[in-house]
Amino acid sequence: IVNYMLTKNMFKNKICVLTPTIRLEGLKIVQKALEEQDFEDFDWYIGSPTEPKDTWGTWVQDDFKGGVWTLNRIYNKLIKESNGELIVSWQDFTYGDPTILSTLWQRYQDNKKSLVSVVGNKYIDDSFTLETWFDPRITAFKLRETDFQDVEWNLCSCPRVALEEVGGFDSDMDFKFFGMDGFNVNQRLSELDYKFFVDSTVRTYSLMHGRVPDWEEKNGIHGL
Repeated sequence: IVNYMLTKNMFKNKICVLTPTIRLEGLKIVQKALEEQDFEDFDWYIGSPTEPKDTWGTWVQDDFKGGVWTLNRIYNKLIKESNGELIVSWQDFTYGDPTILSTLWQRYQDNKKSLVSVVGNKYIDDSFTLETWFDPRITAFKLRETDFQDVEWNLCSCPRVALEEVGGFDSDMDFKFFGMDGFNVNQRLSELDYKFFVDSTVRTYSLMHGRVPDWEEKNGIHGL
């Protein structure tokens, strides 16, 4: 179990934005979105094997060896290194509305035992005009409670204390298959009476990007 324990008055900022990545080129639009946020009480931590250039985020080196990938392990390291009360996972190649962080912080104030996922389509380029994938979670409901499966860690909020309660991400999964990282966390939190929400009042705009060649073959969604 990973020890994330921090007392509340040790928090440097209200929110810690975490971006694990092996694609440093995907940080550019994340940084642009973060610079435009109307909520300023946050830190940004980037977890990657090599240090990113031209970014102001705090670098946490992904120096893990072995396994299919290192995503669960670097998430745990990022969480341990950061010190925000609310964790926001904001993955690479993802732009977003300037009110995302303020909205997620307000949702957290409304319900301290909630995880909130932000919706959004995927686009061919950063003009965000031609969609290549439509998010099926988008509905007419501004905020709706949902099953834990609908909360995507591409961009979502999670209370730090929630991750403390379940011991963080399952590092063993890094040695078994791709995917199912956030799903596993959500499933364990659902057993502790945490609530899950999808918020359609704010949107993300993600760019299509490449994946490792055996992504589909070794994806945990197939029950490997």
